[in-house]
Amino acid sequence: MRITSTILIGAVLAACSPAPAPEPAPAPEPVAVEATQPTPMPAPEPVVTGGYSPASLDDEMVKAAQAVAVDAIYTRDPTRALVEKVDAEMQVVAGLNYHFTITMTGGARYGVTVYRKLDGTMEVTDYARLP
Repeated sequence: MRITSTILIGAVLAACSPAPAPEPAPAPEPVAVEATQPTPMPAPEPVVTGGYSPASLDDEMVKAAQAVAVDAIYTRDPTRALVEKVDAEMQVVAGLNYHFTITMTGGARYGVTVYRKLDGTMEVTDYARLP
């Protein structure tokens, strides 16, 4: 009976002893990630006090000044060409300066500045045919 009890005690001790620790998992391989540079935002155009700024071609005063500029083109350089494209800028002075770059059908380009006085009258102050 002595042998049986030793075997039983050995079996009980083996059942109660902690299991051997599992082997640690291998460390994951490092993943190479390509660093991307953030896309830089374009710097806003600095506001120049007294300088020209874009003008809306939908504004009624810009339309009136554009009509004066186009009339100057037809008067000074008679042509049958039509207005194809207009770029407009305005400058606040003692009144307003409107500068137009006008492209006509056929490719002729003109730079025309119209000055709007404080009383509302307008006159062409600069006129040039551009290359």
